[in-house]
Amino acid sequence: MLGLGYVGCVTAACLADAGNDVIGIDPATEKVDAINNGLTPIVEPGLAELIAKTHEQERISASTEVSRALEADVVFVSVGTPSADSGELDLQYIRSVASQLGSRLRHRSGKPVTIVIRSTMLPGTTRNKFIPWLERASGLREGDDFYVAFCPEFLRESTAIQDFANPPFTVIGTESEGAETAAIELLAFVEAPVHVVPSGVAESLKYASNAFHAVKVAFANELARVCIAGDVDAREVMTLFVQDRQLNVSERYLRPGFAFGGSCLPKDVKALQHHARRSGVSAPLIDSLSMTNEAHIDRVVDAVLNAGYRKASQVGLAFKPNTDDLRESPFVKVAARLRHAGVEVIAYDPVIRVERLLGANQNFVNATLPDLDQILVDDISKSLEGAEVILLGTNSADVCEAVLDGPSVPVVDLSGMLPPRVEQALRKRQVPEGGLNAYMGAAW
Repeated sequence: MLGLGYVGCVTAACLADAGNDVIGIDPATEKVDAINNGLTPIVEPGLAELIAKTHEQERISASTEVSRALEADVVFVSVGTPSADSGELDLQYIRSVASQLGSRLRHRSGKPVTIVIRSTMLPGTTRNKFIPWLERASGLREGDDFYVAFCPEFLRESTAIQDFANPPFTVIGTESEGAETAAIELLAFVEAPVHVVPSGVAESLKYASNAFHAVKVAFANELARVCIAGDVDAREVMTLFVQDRQLNVSERYLRPGFAFGGSCLPKDVKALQHHARRSGVSAPLIDSLSMTNEAHIDRVVDAVLNAGYRKASQVGLAFKPNTDDLRESPFVKVAARLRHAGVEVIAYDPVIRVERLLGANQNFVNATLPDLDQILVDDISKSLEGAEVILLGTNSADVCEAVLDGPSVPVVDLSGMLPPRVEQALRKRQVPEGGLNAYMGAAW
């Protein structure tokens, strides 16, 4: 275990308690001495007892010598990745570990060692930095002479031992076949589903989790400030809020797709923003919702324009399928912005009929895309004819089949919910070089 901080100490003790012989390695002699005396170098409930127990069983020891790491079958890396003043991740300790391990790897014999990274690193670091650093330092090749896996941890200080024993899942990120084998065997005593994914997915998962936890804390606090300004008990509001496990605390709305729209979300977010400003309450997170939503719309428009396409098929206009509600629809906004930029847009929606639009629905269209009646066709084949790119905003089965049978041009999936068969077929589609890929997924 390279690194005896919170993650390293807890992981080392838990692995030792599971029956493994563990060597902790750290340049800090006080940490090493503590472990070798059966003591914990950090404060964490239950850790002192666990280290004392495993030390007495001669399952755990420590050293300052990195060379001892390669006595093991599996080497864990849990060194720090602190923030620089700019906010950039400081990888000096990761790079140092790669250099030190690599220089010693070339002299190691026996079966290939597996290096498991538990340090938090940004997406792409394992593939683009850590593995190349190891390969340069060792003169060896990952996947043949040694293996590297990224296994994120989800340990909270003060409950770390319990979190280690009861994780929601075990995630192992790899770049080569077989790199996951040793980690799976070693962690088999932890009863949790195992997911083997590309290393970038595993790295991103850690950041997604922590960022979302931060969003939840910030949201609850911002909402509390707004509630307090109106003499409302925010604790009572949130006590009820979290009881909704169908929408509020659930997987709903957490699937990458396109911007939000419709009659409720844009209107209510704007009203809450206005109310906070009038109440003199700072609510930057809530204020940012409209901004980030517009940025998602801009990205689609910019991608089409930067690719040089002059004719686009816009399939699906309502803010979600099976409704004729166009209010604040991001798809309508995309069509309007492309039209304004000189792109010819031919649109199709199986539900929308211009002559049936009424009230606020009609008002939004008149203000945003007043010539909708000129670009909307009643047959999807007409909207696909001559298109250089297809912007797909629905997952309707009939529509998807028509798109598959249509011209072999890039498809940008804006629904985020295409059937797997359709998505796979689009990924295999051959399109002319240049411009966008054959299929741009919802998280594109």
